Amino acid sequence: MSIRTNIEISGAKQNNLKNISVEIPRDKLTVITGVSGSGKSSLAFDVIYGEGQRRFLDSISTFAKSRISQLKKAKVDYVRGLSPVIAIEQKKGNNNPRSTVGTVTDINDYMRLLFSTAGVGRCPECGEPLKQLSAAQIAEHISTLPEGKVIELRAPIYKIFGEDYDYTFHTLREKGYKNLLIDGEPFSLAEKRELDENKTYKIELIIDRFTLKKDTYIQLTKSIEAAMIALDEDIMIKVEVIGGVNPGFYKDFGCREHHYSLCEMQPFHFSFNSPASSCHTCLGVGMSYVVEPRFLIVAPEKSINKGALKNTVFNPSGKDSYRTVMMYSLSQKYDFSLDTPFKDLPKHIHELLFYGTKGEVVEMLQPPFSNKRNWLTGKARPFRGFVYELESWYKHYIRKTSTSEAFEPNFIKECMIEKICPECQGARLKRQRLQVTVGGKNIDQLSRMQLPELLEFLQSLSFGEDIEEVASTIIREISARLKLLIDIGLYYISLGRRSDSISGGEMQRIKMSTQISSELMGMLYVMDEPSIGLHPRDSMKVIDTMKKLRDIGNTVIVVEHDMDTIKSADHIIEIGPGPGVHGGNIVASGRVEDIMGEPESITGKYLSGEAHIPVPKQRRNLGDTFLSIQGARENNLKNVDLDIPLGVFICVTGVSGSGKSSLINEILYKQLKVNKTGARIVSGEHDFVFGAELLNNVINIDQSPIGRNSKSNPATYIGIYDKIREIFTMQPEAVARGYREIDFSLTHANGTRCEHCGGDGIIVTNLQFMADIETICPVCKGMRFSNEGLEIKYKDKSIADVLEMTVEEALDFFKEHKYLKHKLEIINELGLGYMRLGQSSTTLSGGEAQRVKLAYELSKIKRGAHNLYILDEPTTGLHLSDIQKLIDCLSKLVDKGHTVLVIEHHLDVIKSADYIIDMGPEGGNGGGHVVAEGTPEQVAKVKASYTGKFLREVLE
Repeated sequence: MSIRTNIEISGAKQNNLKNISVEIPRDKLTVITGVSGSGKSSLAFDVIYGEGQRRFLDSISTFAKSRISQLKKAKVDYVRGLSPVIAIEQKKGNNNPRSTVGTVTDINDYMRLLFSTAGVGRCPECGEPLKQLSAAQIAEHISTLPEGKVIELRAPIYKIFGEDYDYTFHTLREKGYKNLLIDGEPFSLAEKRELDENKTYKIELIIDRFTLKKDTYIQLTKSIEAAMIALDEDIMIKVEVIGGVNPGFYKDFGCREHHYSLCEMQPFHFSFNSPASSCHTCLGVGMSYVVEPRFLIVAPEKSINKGALKNTVFNPSGKDSYRTVMMYSLSQKYDFSLDTPFKDLPKHIHELLFYGTKGEVVEMLQPPFSNKRNWLTGKARPFRGFVYELESWYKHYIRKTSTSEAFEPNFIKECMIEKICPECQGARLKRQRLQVTVGGKNIDQLSRMQLPELLEFLQSLSFGEDIEEVASTIIREISARLKLLIDIGLYYISLGRRSDSISGGEMQRIKMSTQISSELMGMLYVMDEPSIGLHPRDSMKVIDTMKKLRDIGNTVIVVEHDMDTIKSADHIIEIGPGPGVHGGNIVASGRVEDIMGEPESITGKYLSGEAHIPVPKQRRNLGDTFLSIQGARENNLKNVDLDIPLGVFICVTGVSGSGKSSLINEILYKQLKVNKTGARIVSGEHDFVFGAELLNNVINIDQSPIGRNSKSNPATYIGIYDKIREIFTMQPEAVARGYREIDFSLTHANGTRCEHCGGDGIIVTNLQFMADIETICPVCKGMRFSNEGLEIKYKDKSIADVLEMTVEEALDFFKEHKYLKHKLEIINELGLGYMRLGQSSTTLSGGEAQRVKLAYELSKIKRGAHNLYILDEPTTGLHLSDIQKLIDCLSKLVDKGHTVLVIEHHLDVIKSADYIIDMGPEGGNGGGHVVAEGTPEQVAKVKASYTGKFLREVLE
């Protein structure tokens, strides 16, 4: 029997697919294309990936199945010729703050192994290099001393950041320790002694003390091993010989001056996910919540006594509280009035209230207006400030979360913002871990390097003969993975970059590099627009990567709109001809020439040049109003000053990692949001943003879903369902029955919805070892409304019939209703005429969701208002024919007096802009500058601009 060379699909009816049959060649690169919403993802992901994954899961044990989420069976007659399948989807990075590029690619595991194998420690006091020693080696060396010598094993102790000494000592007592040395003086943890919190002490913990005797080697080894385990936080141990010893004893054993030795290290010692190794303050996240003083002020025009501050900080009605005594005493000592408006108090008084007296003692006085004497009165104590107090409460909550005393401190959390951890400065690890280096750099410094710099550094390392073989093997593995990431165009990222800051396209390319490094063959890869987020300069890198996967011996199926990818494919399938109900058919399949020769193919027309997006005949003139950003320094931005013109269509361009998102999303959008709405967010690092008063609002239109449950739909989002329900309640039968508008809501119980399925139209049966089974509700037959509700008719149509209408059908049906007609026309003009009014929001693609949001914004435009609309790569998921509709829609917003600012790589959008701001010249450290700005024609003349180079080709 010959080996099957095709994947054969017969009778696919998933979503809008019209019973199609198609063959896809194996071991080839196949592109599935077509207009947005035509059924490409239904074929690639629901049918091919869904069936391949389901059959694989059918072959594994029931126990294993119970641990894996099951996929629904696709509506298809049969699929033959499938291999084990892997989907590399268009998903943003993991939202877990502990997930980084290093953890996603598994490079972190090798880095930890490298440091635990080849790491060189440093004495915590003088920095002298220390080599690793096992417990047996330490015991063996100590055994060379004469009998009768008294040995003490000690470890350095540091005050926990943001806590007092008492808390540090409490944690040591819990571990069972009782003896310390503080500045060389004995100190018992059984005693209650207060230390000066503003002074730094040298603290050493005495782990064990013993006298050397004959045959104590085994006991000595066990004692050192126990010390290493008990001190899971420390990898340094101090071997002190009481009464002194020959200085030569510490040669090749520890620091000759301070007597510290480096214990044997394990990979988990460098894991920020291990509680023993992670930073005390941020617990390995690299960011920690700190109190932001501006969130503590609720009414700056009021005085402290009249409620200027949040009640949780100071409640003026509590006349006898200790807070009142403290506030009154501070006002007397520092000479300020509690009845002066807060904004009129001097700056040093604001500093005093938020950050305390810096150790200065304040005598507590009895307020004349209090009813009874407070326990604080007459005592003298320092005031630590409201910021410190709230942060202490928050840390108390964090420590208690693992016990039954946990409580949710929302009243504190709403006053806090996330900032780089003040203790580890974002390194995520304890300080002793960061004292271990390879080639003079610690693990955090390596994880902050850009990939080419890291690769060069690792390849330049040399090691001693004893570890050369192991270390070079580890470096070979890391280097191979780094090269793949660099080749795929991700040269500008670092291993320490958080996954939640990575775009969907970047995450997809990271996963692609991981698959290539696995070197599997005979696999089937299904990908979703891997070219997203790539500058035209780098698009060939992704195409080369896909070809590499194919050449190893795999079948690669890609859903794609990018013309370069389509031209590079071995086989192309176009689904269409239109979106939604107008799509779901195979329009053309074959090589590029076959697609171009098919008269029905829209893609073919764009490939042959018959259809194209024209360059605007005229560009809008710049006005004299600007937004101005001064001193932008977030991430890789190099102190950028920039003026952004208002009232025009602006494109921010540049290669991946050049600083576009940092400038627009992190600085401009967040700062304008704070200025316009007082949002509790913190913008990226910059000096000033001027011009916020020129705008009414700032709106970020992204591709996130418009709703999260099955009852949310485009009609409810855009606001037309309220009007439709009003029309139905005005019908004579509805009036007679006393129906209200809310009775026609799918979320309202005891109205006209079907109560058996709760208005979903389907019943979901949860099965333990199989995929959940969805059956049409036997009561309402999938109509979602009860028989009583369906009896109410408007123009012979029930409300369920109206929700099943497409936008095009509804436009004709409601043509005499001016409000509905206006809103439906806008949706239709955006190319969403195929969409059903009641289609569940969860089934909309990212591009469709974004256009629904645009329709919502276009439909509620007020005369005279001036908004700034920010869109980040709106062409994701859009065919060239849809991009023309998007440009027309954005132009409408600008024509009505608004400003549209788009971050984009697509040349057809860039050439249609009135003004371009090009960032670069490179990504990462080589970027962060404004390379060019002006009209597309002006930018095309700038030699240093990569965008200009590609613009020249499309403008000619």
